[in-house]
Amino acid sequence: MRYRYYSTQRPVMPGGYPKTKYSEVLEIHNFDHKEYVKEIDRQAWGWIEYDKPLGHFDVINYELTAVKIATLHLKYLGRDSWGRYVYEDENGKLWKHTDCCSPRECCEERGDTLNSACGNEFDGEPDCFMGAHIRAEYLSEEGKQDE
Repeated sequence: MRYRYYSTQRPVMPGGYPKTKYSEVLEIHNFDHKEYVKEIDRQAWGWIEYDKPLGHFDVINYELTAVKIATLHLKYLGRDSWGRYVYEDENGKLWKHTDCCSPRECCEERGDTLNSACGNEFDGEPDCFMGAHIRAEYLSEEGKQDE
């Protein structure tokens, strides 16, 4: 599998992309000029592909945008004891939004990054970030009220 990341701030060049011992660079491609890329719905200077996904902070620190190649369908379960929004995916894994000050719908619309729940517990602390290559799709809640 290949994991593609677009560089939205500058062409892909030495020092401008992460080099890790965990993932190997497979291919780099720069455009002649910044152009609109449909698969990320924004402009970019080029892309880089790896054999394994990059970590959250590599994506953030190098200002990369990942191509979403997987989708998790999330069902809202409620708020944990700290007021964090808790979701469950189709595999039974729990995920949390950590911005408790914003309405849940705002977090979902903005595409805020989710964290797994430590120990997969409803009240577990936020743990690892959801991979940048994963799209969160929120299931509608027919008649369910927020607590």
